[in-house]
Amino acid sequence: MTKNQFFDAFGEIDPAYVFAVDKLLAGSGEKRISISRKNFIRAALIAAVIMGLLTVTAYAAGLFGLQERLILDPAPTQQSAVISEETEKTLRDLRTVHHRNYLSLSGVNGSPEYRAAAEWLAFKGSYADQMAAEQLEQGKAYYDWRDLERSFAPDEETKEICRLYQVWDGEMWARLQKIAEKYDLKLHTKHTAFPGVPREYGIYEDGSFSAFIEGAAGIGFSYYIYLERQGALPADDLASGSTDEYEEWEYANARGNILSIAVRENDEWALVFYSGDAATVTLRVWYGGVDDIAALENFTDRIDFEAVASLSDPGEILAMLRGENT
Repeated sequence: MTKNQFFDAFGEIDPAYVFAVDKLLAGSGEKRISISRKNFIRAALIAAVIMGLLTVTAYAAGLFGLQERLILDPAPTQQSAVISEETEKTLRDLRTVHHRNYLSLSGVNGSPEYRAAAEWLAFKGSYADQMAAEQLEQGKAYYDWRDLERSFAPDEETKEICRLYQVWDGEMWARLQKIAEKYDLKLHTKHTAFPGVPREYGIYEDGSFSAFIEGAAGIGFSYYIYLERQGALPADDLASGSTDEYEEWEYANARGNILSIAVRENDEWALVFYSGDAATVTLRVWYGGVDDIAALENFTDRIDFEAVASLSDPGEILAMLRGENT
């Protein structure tokens, strides 16, 4: 939330009470403020109202939804060396793969997780362009620069990290480490598949996970779920269109969870976002199209997103989502 949006939420509250609330909320160790019991209660009530206003304002501005999670791909950089027309044509074809918009699976715009993911994904795209151009100009296949064995990695853990983040050479590995250090984030080091779930989905060492759930708990909707714990650079990514393609709204489900739901015309997949204290939850739901909005909201009513984000055991979360422990 920007500074202007923050103060917009205060409306016409007397600044004296806002100052008192600031001290009340912060629990400052500075010189004690003299405030009567009546005014203290008033300040406490205003504090509660302010916190509610901030939350409502943030959701109304789209600050926890698609708008603040979208990572826009920067335009492809101009090649520094002169390249042939044939190479340029191949690069144009590859740009639909190398350059896409993505959704931040952990954190909103301005958070360390968002900024690190944006920087890493931008680097991956531009670096793939650069290396493909060099290969093509040498008459080689555009992908021959990739070290599939990760022979540059000094140990097995590094090889696993590079596999998770699709790192193909030493320069990419150095850049990934630099970005993680810059934003003070951990890198995922291990990925274990869920039993009975395709290999590309599974559990990371910190309890983050992704999974596909088919028609769970009598709901009838199938969906992908991505749960990312705070403090790590996500290894998963999710491509997306631009925000102007979507209709997005806030929805308070039957469990009291505040969600952001986004749909777009002629697309049978919807996006559902939930931000918890310790984790971010993203769903990509097959719901059938815009005529089934009510059914989509009813689907979210059956999920306790707060519990999903709070539980530490991914297996327990998956069982709950499948309706196995109800």
